[in-house]
Amino acid sequence: MLRVPRTPWMSALLICLMLLIFAIDTFSPLDMAIAVMYVVVVLLSASIWGRRGVLQVTASCLGLTLLSYVLTHSEVFSTAASGRLLVGLLAISVTSVLVLRGQAATNALLAREDALRRSEAFLAGTQRISKTGSFSFKSPGGEMYWSDEAARIYGYPLDVTPTMERILAHTAPEDRHVVQAAIDQSLRCEGPVELRHRLLLPDGELKYVHVLSHPRHNKDGECEYLGALTDVTAAVLAEQALHRSQVQLAHATRVTMLGELAASIAHEVNQPLAAISTNGEACLRWLNRPQPELDEAKATVTSILEASARATGVIKRIRALARRSDPQYAELDLKTVVEESVDLVRRELNNHHVALMLGLTPDLPPVFGDRVQLQQVFINLLMNAIQAMASCQPGQAVLTLQTQRNADGALQVSVSDSGPGIPPADMPRLFEAFYSTKEDGMGMGLPICRSIIENHGGRIWAKAATPDSPVAGATIYFTLPVHEPD
Repeated sequence: MLRVPRTPWMSALLICLMLLIFAIDTFSPLDMAIAVMYVVVVLLSASIWGRRGVLQVTASCLGLTLLSYVLTHSEVFSTAASGRLLVGLLAISVTSVLVLRGQAATNALLAREDALRRSEAFLAGTQRISKTGSFSFKSPGGEMYWSDEAARIYGYPLDVTPTMERILAHTAPEDRHVVQAAIDQSLRCEGPVELRHRLLLPDGELKYVHVLSHPRHNKDGECEYLGALTDVTAAVLAEQALHRSQVQLAHATRVTMLGELAASIAHEVNQPLAAISTNGEACLRWLNRPQPELDEAKATVTSILEASARATGVIKRIRALARRSDPQYAELDLKTVVEESVDLVRRELNNHHVALMLGLTPDLPPVFGDRVQLQQVFINLLMNAIQAMASCQPGQAVLTLQTQRNADGALQVSVSDSGPGIPPADMPRLFEAFYSTKEDGMGMGLPICRSIIENHGGRIWAKAATPDSPVAGATIYFTLPVHEPD
C-alpha cells in the first residue's frame, strides 16, 4: 500500500486524534459507540506506517477503548455500554485485519506490476514473477501453457492441460463476455491485454484476478502472448471494506445534520398539516349549508390532497436522508435537487434572517448521480453559509446559490455568503478531514462533500472574496458532468 512520508506532525495528529476520541468517549454525555471512531485512526495509520505501526496503533486504540469503559462503568454495569464496547473493539480489530491484508496485497501487487513494466523480454519477466502465476499461448492456434501458481489460482489440478474453455468455465458468468472479448483480441494478436475479472470456482469461492499480457513475435513471425495472472482478492475486499466505512460515515453525518434541521423539518411538515385541517373544516362548512356548495367542497378537497402530497414528499425526503444504503445512481434534474434541499433549510434561513438568492439556469441538461448524496452536499453547503453569516447585521446576510454550464460543458454550482470570509491560512486545509474553522465543528462536512462530488466525476473548491470586492464572504464551487444517455 502506498504511504505518504511520515513526519512528526502527522504522527502527532494521529495521537491527538486518539486522545480526542478517548476524551469524547470518556467525558462526554453522548450515548453512542464513540469508540468506533478509532476505525478512522487505524485507517489513517495505514497511509503513514507499515505493519508494525498499524499494529501499535490498533493496540493503543483497543487499550484506550477498554480504559474508557473502565473509567466510566467501573461501578455500575450497563448492558448497553458493554454492547457498545464490544462493537468498538470488534470494529477496530476487523478494520486492522483488513488494513493489514490490504497493505500486504497492495504491496505485493505493486511489486509484481513493477517487475512487469521493467521487463522487456516477457519470457524472463514471467519467470521472475512465477509465484504470481504466469501463462502463454500462441495466436491464432490457441496452444496454451500456465504455471503451477496460475493453475492453483484458476482452481485446477497442476496436471490439467490449460485451455481457453477451462478458463471460461471458471470465470464468473457476468464477466465471461469480457474475458471472451480479450481471448478474441489475443487470437487476432491485436496488442496487449489488461483486464480485471472474477473467478467463480466449483466450491463457490469468488476470486478477483488481474491479468496482464503482451504479444511478442519470434523469428518466424509467429505471435505468442506472455502474461501474468495476479490474485487481487485481498486488495479488493479491503477496498470494499473501506467503501462501507465511508458510506457509514456519510450516513452518520446526514443523521447529525437532520438533528440540526429538526425545527425546519417540523415546520415543513406542520404547514401542510395545518392546511389539511383548515381545508377540512372549510369543506364541512360548505357541505353543511342548507344548499351544499359542492364546487367549493371539491376545491377544498383538492387542496387537502395537494397538502397531503406535500407532507408525504417531505417525509419521503427525510426518510431517504436518514436511510443508510449504497448510492442509487439515476438521471437527475439538478434544479429539482436544489429546490428540495432548499425546502429543508428554509426555516433556518428565516430564523437567521438570511436572504436567499437563487439563480438557477433553466433547461440545464441532467446529471447522473445519487439524489440523497447530492442533497447532502447542498444542505451542508447551505448550512455552512448560514452559520458563517451569524455575526452579520440585520439585512446584510445574503446567501446566493447559482447553477450554470461552464466553458468545459459541465454543470457548475456556486454557493456564496456575505459572511466574514475564509482566512487565507485556512484555505489550503478547508477540505481536510477533521479540520474545521468552527469551534464546535467536527471537520467532516466538507471532506464528505468533496468525496461525494469526486465520486460523481466532478470537483469542488473554495474561493474567498477579493480585497477590492464590495461584499465580503466566500464561495464554494463544484462541478458535475452532464449525463449523456447511451
